[in-house]
Amino acid sequence: MTPLFRTLVRPSVSASPAPAWEIPTLPGGEPGREAYALLGSAWRSSAARLVDTGRGFDVVRAPRPYASAALDQLREHGARRGAVAAEGDCWTFFVPPGSNNCTWPSYAAYVSGPAVWVPPRSARSDDLHLRWITRDPAGHLLTDPQWLSALLTDPQSVSALLTEEW
Repeated sequence: MTPLFRTLVRPSVSASPAPAWEIPTLPGGEPGREAYALLGSAWRSSAARLVDTGRGFDVVRAPRPYASAALDQLREHGARRGAVAAEGDCWTFFVPPGSNNCTWPSYAAYVSGPAVWVPPRSARSDDLHLRWITRDPAGHLLTDPQWLSALLTDPQSVSALLTEEW
């Protein structure tokens, strides 16, 4: 493992312990640079780029109505969230690799390889097929998979997450 990475262990929502997931940081602890660390020049590109998944990140894709509600809840509860891209009416959340151990609803697709399209940095208009929904908080790419899974599967289940000590 390179010095670029450190491990952050998230509390388990279920009785079985959750695996650790990695949050990329630069030496000196700058977690806000994770998007650039994981996507490289694609994060700042003025053109769409195809980026490999399965090493630094995986993605969860969900239809806009479900994804929009989940993103609103992530913001409302202050859960760790990252950038969200859209391709048509399908929204893409970037999650740590190995997040396939979470329970994902049938309408959501967990993708770990081979690659996904990353929109150009300024692609924000709803008129665009490939665009960013959000790139906030600045520099963050990864969303907490436990929160996202809970919100997509059963929004009422977030009460269990709220009682966890963060």
